[in-house]
Amino acid sequence: MALKAAMIISIISIILLVIYGVDSIMAITEHLGIQSTAFLQMDVKVRGVIFGIIPAILLIISYFITRKEPSKILGILIIIGGGLMVVGVGLIFALQGSSIPVAGRGEFGAVIGIGAIMIALGGLKIKKSKIRQTLK
Repeated sequence: MALKAAMIISIISIILLVIYGVDSIMAITEHLGIQSTAFLQMDVKVRGVIFGIIPAILLIISYFITRKEPSKILGILIIIGGGLMVVGVGLIFALQGSSIPVAGRGEFGAVIGIGAIMIALGGLKIKKSKIRQTLK
């Protein structure tokens, strides 16, 4: 039961991260600026919480509620979520690097760090799944 819930949570998180990334990239490419949104009509900070922080927390929760259950698929979903965070920040930085305020660059570093943690947790989940399969 927890594994199914974790997979659903992870898929929802990935969808939210993709929506966030598309909106951010569209805002940049339409020259609206990094502090703007394209199709999500909300404040940038609210967008960051709903479509960035909450999915990250949900991915961490999906790992920990199933930490004793092996699942390669869940591990892959967590890696995808972390990868979206890292790649998304990389794309935004590549498109807007020079116009990002110094204070904002620290936030980008934090997002990359969280994404790296997600990738590591997904890798651990996959590794635990392989170990349990070899023990059977």
